[in-house]
Amino acid sequence: MAKKNFYAVKKGKTTGIFRTWEECRASVAGYPGAEYKGFATSAEAQAYLAGETQDAPAENTPDSCKRFPRAARQAEAADLAALVEPLPPGALVAYVDGSFDVKSGRYSFGCVFLPPSGEVVRESGSGDNPESAALRNVTGEMLGAMFAVKWCEANGYTALRIYYDYMGIEMWAVGGWRAKTDLTRKYANFMREHGKRLDISFQKVAAHTGDPYNEEADRLAKAALTGPKGIPPIAVNTGYVHPPQSTSGP
Repeated sequence: MAKKNFYAVKKGKTTGIFRTWEECRASVAGYPGAEYKGFATSAEAQAYLAGETQDAPAENTPDSCKRFPRAARQAEAADLAALVEPLPPGALVAYVDGSFDVKSGRYSFGCVFLPPSGEVVRESGSGDNPESAALRNVTGEMLGAMFAVKWCEANGYTALRIYYDYMGIEMWAVGGWRAKTDLTRKYANFMREHGKRLDISFQKVAAHTGDPYNEEADRLAKAALTGPKGIPPIAVNTGYVHPPQSTSGP
């Protein structure tokens, strides 16, 4: 059973999401008809407060859905930073993002991998299948997350933390949103099946708030819209590896 890292209180002295059982207990102890539950991820806790499994927003949401007032994005970033779960030992970190070009009908993804050894691995890909293009940038977001899972497994990692800025990446995977199309159902099934042998966790990043790797994944996705079409082969232990820049002394 997954460890409970988030406690959601629907009815209590104070409602909301708490990170420890002690905080949750203080909110519900002695409160008549208290309603609360523990979860492994923040998305599951949020879904519970919203009414268990909920419908997703329109699944063909364009990139512009990420453009909120700067103050709101900064506030979201601060809230999300407070909810970051500890990274499993030896886990691979992957930042993923997607994009879409209306004129060409192409969708794309960008991935930035951060192995524990300190390298930075950059990958991207794109496609133009008309059925997949119906979900615009969402298709790219899902492809990026799925590519990250395959890359992680091919390179021998047993734990993966996916950083994303589109909520569906986590919510469909954990069942917080109903997958209403063939594509989102395929994505949800893929993540559930691979989650049986891989420790997959998620962390939302507020879009366009200066996170360097989120911004880089976004740039990779946009650049892939005009590059060669297709999904790149997965490099095992070599290829696309860029060690951190070193500085020489005087």
